[in-house]
Amino acid sequence: MQLHSLLFLLVHVTTALALGPQALKVRPGNIEAFKPSKVGILNGTEFVKWIALQQQKGVKSVALTEGSYHVMPSGDHAHIYLENLDSMTIWMDSVNLTMTKVGLPAFNIYGCNDLKTYGPTVWWGTPGFSQATITDVKSTGSQNYDIQFHLDDGYDSSFLLNSSSSQVNGEYTNPQNGWLEAGPGWSTISGKAKPITGHLNMYTVSISKSYFTPRVGYKLLARGSFIFCNQVNNSNNTIINDYTLLNCAGFGWISSGNRKTTFNSFSLKPAPFPPPNGKELPARSSSADGIHSSGDYVGPTFDSCYFSALDDDCMAVHGSLNPISGPGSNSNSFVISKGDAAPGDVLRFYANTTFEPLGTATVISVSQRTIIVDHLPASVSSQLTTSFWSNQNRIGSGFAVLNTHTTGNRGRGAIIKASNGIISGNLFGGVSYGAIDIGPEFSYWKEADYVHNVTITNNTVRNCNYISKAAAAVMVHGDGSNPMNGNSNITIDQLTIEDVSASNLYIGASQGVELGDVTFLDAFKENYTLWEEWSGSVATFENVAFSSVKGQRKVVGGAGKEGVELVKVLGKVEGVGDGGKGLVTSN
Repeated sequence: MQLHSLLFLLVHVTTALALGPQALKVRPGNIEAFKPSKVGILNGTEFVKWIALQQQKGVKSVALTEGSYHVMPSGDHAHIYLENLDSMTIWMDSVNLTMTKVGLPAFNIYGCNDLKTYGPTVWWGTPGFSQATITDVKSTGSQNYDIQFHLDDGYDSSFLLNSSSSQVNGEYTNPQNGWLEAGPGWSTISGKAKPITGHLNMYTVSISKSYFTPRVGYKLLARGSFIFCNQVNNSNNTIINDYTLLNCAGFGWISSGNRKTTFNSFSLKPAPFPPPNGKELPARSSSADGIHSSGDYVGPTFDSCYFSALDDDCMAVHGSLNPISGPGSNSNSFVISKGDAAPGDVLRFYANTTFEPLGTATVISVSQRTIIVDHLPASVSSQLTTSFWSNQNRIGSGFAVLNTHTTGNRGRGAIIKASNGIISGNLFGGVSYGAIDIGPEFSYWKEADYVHNVTITNNTVRNCNYISKAAAAVMVHGDGSNPMNGNSNITIDQLTIEDVSASNLYIGASQGVELGDVTFLDAFKENYTLWEEWSGSVATFENVAFSSVKGQRKVVGGAGKEGVELVKVLGKVEGVGDGGKGLVTSN
């Protein structure tokens, strides 16, 4: 479990030696390489200018001299700002980069075409988050506690303690078993901290209504400097190879407005701290999502990636749900306050609250926040100012999640709200909510959309969804009234769900579902869930129409918790006999 509050910014540089082991050298020989003018220092501005000069000369492949460098920022955009590069390959293998400005992205890729990078390993000398160790706990009754904690070496207290009010904003976790004792609200601490006289970096604080019992040795975590550690925006066919990111405060990568970004062998994991000779891994590697795609024209590919100890979700792909402000100048126009659209884009409309689909239209023109479409559906016109719209060209369709591994993460594995994609060959382990989460989140996050034409095959989900009452380890869902005509053409096959002690599988708000082999191993074997009153079910089907059911859905070893149903059916289930009750069997 990790953190969910606190946005303090601090610029602090800590001298660090080279991280090891370094990545293997894979660059070709006889390639033009940039050699920094100062030993161990990379001036981001000089590096970026040199790359631009090589492009002007017609050079298509360049490199950064092998070694370890502290990076001086290239302006306010990032430490290294790569802009308007075409058909360029940049080799940064066998390179370790220590970012020197907390709160500033490492790389920002903007407006590039056919850019390919290799490496590097990236971290911040001072993490933009903080953590402490709980050293004493006293119960004061009714889930209230007085705790004593010590700031861990190398971390700055300003992320954990508001300097003006000594307010503690943080969450805590058991470092021995990851997020197993996380809870809704993440057991947030919010109270006045008092320094302990005569003890450096030691404090006491009172907390109330804790979701689980704090104990000596647990980690108190503060999210801290919340940034986009790397960005790729408005670029086409970007390929990021062998990039390793360590101790990241915020999102690992944010992606928007792109036409296909490929992350090959990207890793996000914790590194020993404090430098140069730290031996203890931080309780987190990142204080937010791993890679977050929002509003891409063509969705990203995640291939052979690795996500460990994230504070939130590993991979997310989605568009946005936007309100309609009012009518336009004619019956086929309307005014918007947010969102982006261009001529030729296809918009889908939704009803307020229920989020029932109301039809689609194609954009003819956009002018001063007024959108004119070819034909506004009557169902939209009749409830215009309470309707919503999403841009089907900006939801990240065409995505792929392949051969990727997650372990020990607080949030979810792959959250997909895009269409025309595949999730295959992955091992999702140790995420506290759903490992594979397919469908919109209109109500809370305003993230679109329903998904169509998605194949989920040959995946293993292990030790996930251990704190959730409503979600499932693998879920295909809707929002609002959960309409059957939400998602469509979803294939699930060769799926193994292992050691999940809450709901294993949920399929809802979908039609045209092809369901194949699913194996449930050790379902509800251990009682990790906080929801003692909820017996749960191995699989739940709600408002779903199956087009094909083949193979077997079998619970191996039986459901371990008393009162657990094999199948729960809600709403309508079509395309299968006995109303869906026989879709899962047990040996």
